[in-house]
Amino acid sequence: MRGVSYEQKKSIFEKFAEFIVKQIRENRTRFFTIIGFTIGIIVFAVFIYARLSYMDYGAADKISSAYMYYTHGDIDQGKKALLDTIRYFHSSPAAYEARMIMADALSEEKKFDEAIPYLAETVRDGKPETMRPLAAYRLMYVYDAKKDYDNAILAAKDFINKFPDSFLIKDVYLNLARFYTIKGSPEDAKKVYIDILMTFPATGEAERAQEMLNKMR
Repeated sequence: MRGVSYEQKKSIFEKFAEFIVKQIRENRTRFFTIIGFTIGIIVFAVFIYARLSYMDYGAADKISSAYMYYTHGDIDQGKKALLDTIRYFHSSPAAYEARMIMADALSEEKKFDEAIPYLAETVRDGKPETMRPLAAYRLMYVYDAKKDYDNAILAAKDFINKFPDSFLIKDVYLNLARFYTIKGSPEDAKKVYIDILMTFPATGEAERAQEMLNKMR
């Protein structure tokens, strides 16, 4: 694996991330009921990425042990391994991966307020930087699950400002419009749908935005 370039490593990680987020997007109403599956995929991705990146083998071994615990159903030991990774390898890529997984585990238990700081820290400082939009996307969904639509709107706007080139951006726009609709702000929702039509023409999201605008007339 020592012949693998940085760009190849980044590509592998992004493919894992895109697959994970696709599962969330396509199963939005069941997101927190399939979180165990998501955790397993994420931790496996962490293990592979850790090895490819030659990070400290202690961090890689610690987070891979979390994966093993989760796959065997030992949630408590899995969480302990994640917390140890964060504590002892605080600023490493493995620690930010651990924060993401811990946030998912807490979200599954509906401990949303405990999950949010892990995601917020990863959005701000996550390594590699490709982790940051993924964390921001999940943060938006945690607020959505809490039915805290004020903060969901702020999280969506923050994502749009920070990660305009992310492959997730179109879905974030659609969710922002949905949050405005739920909040009883149809004019704001219309503006977002119009932005989608102008920014992402000839896409599935543009078709969806046009459908919604037609319903709102």
